Amino acid sequence: MPFSPLPKTFLEDLQRHRHGLIVELGSGDGAFTQLLRQAGCDPLTIDRRRMGSAAEGPAIIADALRPSLRPASVDLLVAANLLRHLWPLPAEAALPGAWFDLLKPTASLYILEDEPTADPVSARLYRDLQNFLARLLPESRRPLLPLATFQSRLESCGDQGAHGTAGDLSSGNWTFGMLVNRWPVSRDSVLTWLRRPDAHRDGEAAGLAAAIAEEGLSYGSYWWARWTCPAAP
Repeated sequence: MPFSPLPKTFLEDLQRHRHGLIVELGSGDGAFTQLLRQAGCDPLTIDRRRMGSAAEGPAIIADALRPSLRPASVDLLVAANLLRHLWPLPAEAALPGAWFDLLKPTASLYILEDEPTADPVSARLYRDLQNFLARLLPESRRPLLPLATFQSRLESCGDQGAHGTAGDLSSGNWTFGMLVNRWPVSRDSVLTWLRRPDAHRDGEAAGLAAAIAEEGLSYGSYWWARWTCPAAP
């Protein structure tokens, strides 16, 4: 899913690493990939299958938990609305340890995740929609991942970091931010899906559809997290 605006520090890092290896994990339909290309980058995408505009550029079909790349080869690694679908991770880890093995000493890692608030109503409805999907499709969808939950998991990792070799992931290597996602939602396509006469859904889908038709739908807020190695700027 796209995010607009993208974090300023993220755009700065994209420009700083535009001649290096930029990797997008869990590229899905390629909508976020397009934003990276518009910023002047040609990312390598990694997903379990190639689809959408992500299939137009360099890509690897692989599990995002264990990307098949050389250690210490990546300049910028980004996962947009992916991490929540991977949780819970083994050993209560905050992030897959294999991700850190890929980073160069001057690399950056970014996490971006939806966190709609209750206000405005259109954002609350998007939050309700995501919770509904997580219950309906537990094999492929996970509940939203709040920033506070992620930070708490980082703190519990302590000096062991994500996998015992990445240093102290709970300290100064992290920066965080929250932004409002202004990217437009395709309300009509959501309503079409909710109104399909599928037998496996109950009145919740109809109630959501009625509320969205009246109040609209917006992505609301999202959070971002940036990790850099100690030697990185």
